Amino acid sequence: MNKKTLFYSICLIIFSFSFTEAQTRGVVPILNLQVKGLMGGVENGKFVNAKAVVGKLSAETKYKIFEPNAPSIVDMVFAKPVNSMDVCDDFYAFGEKDFAKTENLKGIAIGANATWNAMPRQPKKIALTDVKYKKVVADALQTKGIFTKTIKLTQAFRLDLEGDGVEEVLITATSYPNGVYSSAKKNDYSFVLLRKAVNGKARNVIVTGDFMTKKIDFGAPGEYEVSAIADLNGDGKMELVIYCQYYEGSWVETYEMKGGKLSSVKILDIACGV
Repeated sequence: MNKKTLFYSICLIIFSFSFTEAQTRGVVPILNLQVKGLMGGVENGKFVNAKAVVGKLSAETKYKIFEPNAPSIVDMVFAKPVNSMDVCDDFYAFGEKDFAKTENLKGIAIGANATWNAMPRQPKKIALTDVKYKKVVADALQTKGIFTKTIKLTQAFRLDLEGDGVEEVLITATSYPNGVYSSAKKNDYSFVLLRKAVNGKARNVIVTGDFMTKKIDFGAPGEYEVSAIADLNGDGKMELVIYCQYYEGSWVETYEMKGGKLSSVKILDIACGV
């Protein structure tokens, strides 16, 4: 081996180690590309919060990116997030360069050292004009005291979350004609709905959302959307990551299937705003 070849071999080893150090420490980080921060991660098959993860990350880490109904983007590198915001305790945010390069990206980024397939089943898009599901949304709104002809689906997917061969339907619906501000009009809304078969019958479950049954001058209503659907911890079931923005901030909520029901994974929830 000549000196030039030896030099490049040493450089390759050093470069590879910087990206695999997180793996040797046994933690798989999870970033959210919309709130621009570290959600937490997975260690020994268990979810851990952002504070526990950040201390085990290298200066740079390689990730795979997942969005609903989109192929993963492989080998994107992000710097170690930092806690530099006085108004957001325990929020580890992207640096300026990573913030800029993810400006047009949604979804999540999972450490490339994950040993499982984070997308074992692909979401299938449902037409946002589907009359059946617009009625489902209208019926759900009525249970919250909202009676309106303005039914606007913003996302709709069909997907087997649990891997049991039975598909669920996920729908987001939002109607804020004046945009997302501190105020809202009567019958404004934004929410995420899960439609699931229970004992052979379809059941609608409102996962999270805001419903304006009267005009509000200050209440900071949120606009919700599915940020990602992925198997975050390698158990074969797919978690639901929801992003919500309001006029002065945003947050992320995560849900997993347990016993046929959605359960909040609060350890991965993050927020930043005032």
